[in-house]
Amino acid sequence: MPTNKILMVGAGAVGGYFGALLSRSGQDVTFLVRPQTALAISKTGLSIKTPGGDFTVHPPVIEQVTQNTSADLIILAVKCTDLLAVLAQVAPLVAKGAILLTLQNGVDSEERIRTYFEGHPDCVVAGVAYITARLAEPGVIEHYRRGIISIGELSGEKSERVCKIHEAISQAGISCKLTDQILKEKWEKLCWNATFNPLSVILDAPLSLVLKSPELLKIVEQGIHEIIAVAKAEGFLLHPNIIESTISVTHALQDYYTSMYEDFKRQKPTEIEHLNGDIMRRGEKHGVPTPIHQALYALIKGLELKQNTPPTPLL
Repeated sequence: MPTNKILMVGAGAVGGYFGALLSRSGQDVTFLVRPQTALAISKTGLSIKTPGGDFTVHPPVIEQVTQNTSADLIILAVKCTDLLAVLAQVAPLVAKGAILLTLQNGVDSEERIRTYFEGHPDCVVAGVAYITARLAEPGVIEHYRRGIISIGELSGEKSERVCKIHEAISQAGISCKLTDQILKEKWEKLCWNATFNPLSVILDAPLSLVLKSPELLKIVEQGIHEIIAVAKAEGFLLHPNIIESTISVTHALQDYYTSMYEDFKRQKPTEIEHLNGDIMRRGEKHGVPTPIHQALYALIKGLELKQNTPPTPLL
């Protein structure tokens, strides 16, 4: 499968950073973005502010898929909450044979995509992105640390198409790992996302506050224990040191806020349904208790409700 035409869906922290690197390397990349972002990139380009050296690219942008749109590889760099709407947009391209590469958090995106495209069950390659970055404003990405992608076939097969996708990403100077255990890797990343993300919102604080508190770290540990149990019930044995490694890697990120925090502060929908909510539902299916994730889920839902409820006037 050739990857000479790439459609990057989304130009936020993930899609903007990796898409800009692909564009800078000379890859044929078009961005499918919202109108405000399309206007910004069309006027001043897509700018990356990074310790390795700032740069700006001027890729083509579109706001919707038309009959003239073509792509061999579609990289989905949108939030889990936007996935179904995006799939409806790119469906004509999938019907023509385009491959979808997922970069969503959680472990349910691939299932949702295969259900949506039941006539094209092999249209998806799974991916995991490791990056510390934020969208400063439309068309401007602030990148702080890391910039790694892992990809793999759901079957674990080292297919020709996944090797070509790996080659295309690597040629852009992106650290890209080809793995035969991509779903296990997504579960292991979920250990971080489903604990530190909601805690940062609940506490209204950077990650350092969690790391300084033995009581909060106990919540993290118990939450990961629950994920390990649910993952095992789903057929995935996570790394034996996953609790220690999840907490250890966070020390390098302690001054930062999480992506869920950024979404919540901007009054955007959080990914709570696809992180803790998904863990809860899978736990219920297998008879695995998940009280920590039930509590984190309820607290985030409560904060979202509070945020969206007008204040009661004083009598």
